[in-house]
Amino acid sequence: GGTKDKKKKGGRNIEAESMSQMKAAAETAALLVKDAAEFVYKLPEEVRDSLAKTVTANDEIRWDKLDAEVLEHLLALDSLEAQKAAADRLLQLTETTRIDNFSASLAGIIRTIKMYGHEGLQENEAGADGNKNQQRSRKTKAEKESEKEVWRDILAEDGIIEGGEGEDNDAVVDDTAEISKLTGKPLPDDVVLYALPVCAPYATLMQYKYRVKLTPGNQKRGKASKQCLEMFYRTDDGSDKKGGGVNPNARYVEMLKAVNDNEWVQAICGDVKISSAGASKAIKKSKAAKKGKAKKG
Repeated sequence: GGTKDKKKKGGRNIEAESMSQMKAAAETAALLVKDAAEFVYKLPEEVRDSLAKTVTANDEIRWDKLDAEVLEHLLALDSLEAQKAAADRLLQLTETTRIDNFSASLAGIIRTIKMYGHEGLQENEAGADGNKNQQRSRKTKAEKESEKEVWRDILAEDGIIEGGEGEDNDAVVDDTAEISKLTGKPLPDDVVLYALPVCAPYATLMQYKYRVKLTPGNQKRGKASKQCLEMFYRTDDGSDKKGGGVNPNARYVEMLKAVNDNEWVQAICGDVKISSAGASKAIKKSKAAKKGKAKKG
């Protein structure tokens, strides 16, 4: 019985504390959160009318769209002209652009007036807005045409489209041009710039010079990528060196070595098993190298 009474008593204490905390929070919020309408009606009628037009939606004035703190700063401006300039500028902005936060926009206008004054603000902005729509439409079209010309010249230089004056401006872009520069079987006369790891169906890669067959397995991608590289390197071991000459494929090997390890890993889809010929030799060689290091240690 004593235990139950303690629980009940503790529960009542917690409930009483919660109620007192909620009451204190409500009183604090009442002190901190000020009513915008309280400051609106302290403003001069001309300023209030401009603000009312700004926040009117569906024939209803929404003073809650303005923060009391911002209105307090507006009220603190040193002259009626400055207050009216700020309110009129906000109204002008709502007529020309979409405003999501009225308080933030009005606060920015007030800061501008405090820093630079309100003289000429309305006239300058009105003059700029008077021809802004016409300039905007002409400027946008000119910019678009200019960008299209620049882009067309770039594509023409790369041989993706046929350029030159008098050519059809709607030339079809050959988006396969860059892909056609890739090859899996480089010829002796080809200028090879870099190596790119790829993963594809094995039948697609049958003509590739460096290829290895992967099947689903339990070997991690990092370890599998290293064994694949060892097999690629061994592909060129002793090739075309019967006469003691220099291996012509050495530059390809150097390009393979230049590829970042992470790129090899990312090219493999998941845990795999190497099924190509010579895979067992690569695994044995890898294990032998590990044993050799362990003995030295």
